[in-house]
Amino acid sequence: MKEKGTIHSLTWLRAIAALMVCLFHFRGYIWHGENPNMFVKSLNYGYLGVIMFFVISGFVIPYSMYVKNYQLKYFFRFLLKRTIRIEPPYLIFIFVLLLVNYYTFVYLWRLPFPTTLKQFFLNITYLAPFFKVQWITIIFWTLAVEFQFYILTGLVYNTFVRKTIYKFIGFATLLAVGFLIPANFQTVLNYYIYFIIGFQTFMYYTKQIKSLEFVLTMLFSIAFITLFKEWQALPLLAITVLAILYFNYEHKIATFLGNISFSLYLTHGMIGGNIVIFTKVGMSRTVLLVYILFNAIAFAALYYYVVERTFLRLSKKVKYVDEGEE
Repeated sequence: MKEKGTIHSLTWLRAIAALMVCLFHFRGYIWHGENPNMFVKSLNYGYLGVIMFFVISGFVIPYSMYVKNYQLKYFFRFLLKRTIRIEPPYLIFIFVLLLVNYYTFVYLWRLPFPTTLKQFFLNITYLAPFFKVQWITIIFWTLAVEFQFYILTGLVYNTFVRKTIYKFIGFATLLAVGFLIPANFQTVLNYYIYFIIGFQTFMYYTKQIKSLEFVLTMLFSIAFITLFKEWQALPLLAITVLAILYFNYEHKIATFLGNISFSLYLTHGMIGGNIVIFTKVGMSRTVLLVYILFNAIAFAALYYYVVERTFLRLSKKVKYVDEGEE
């Protein structure tokens, strides 16, 4: 039996990851480089929410492929599903952001428009770092990594789930290549260890690997991350894996925040940055943080219901042969 029901923990894990990233960026807007107390210092670790997203994707994408009996011949349909799901909300938001920036920079401040045509093109094609061009908004680099992961997984999935020796040779090769790629390119291979954790969790969850292989993979991942990556992420990664495997609980607020997490991830920078710019001095910084977070969630909910949900539904209409409903 392939379908094990809804994994509710994934929803609230997405919510936690998105909120962590939001708080990290809002801390930067409000306190800049300051760390006046332990609370503000703790917000510095919000960037680890990105790593949490990578693990979640490492689980969710192959799990969906498993449930749908994915085969390599469906690669372009799979890519079309992911493109419809992710790209239109991303592109529409870029246009919204450019309009807001035009109003702020050109109309209000009488400054040159900050985005060039070249930068726009390299952002929407995810090629910005390869041409040493800045992202219009810094979080866009993670979308590039995610899309690279979709392509890579679509190509190797069937081999990795069927041939254990090929899987581990593939893991080792991809991690090794990641060392050769400059970190500033920010490719999926620079962060592939986190996707491996998600993938092996998926394999264990669906009983395709035994406990020994799963434990050994996790121990190797811990060692690799401690030596070469963000060791601070280890507790959060443990929570993520354990939550997927053992804490499948549903909560209305968590479900709501999880559903809008992609919209929140996309739009929070624009909302937070502009509120800080146009808020009068005198408000408590902590109150300002709460105010920004409330408005970011409200705007993300609006964006989800008006924009994102439409393309989520459209993506579900792209089917593989003889598959059931998603």
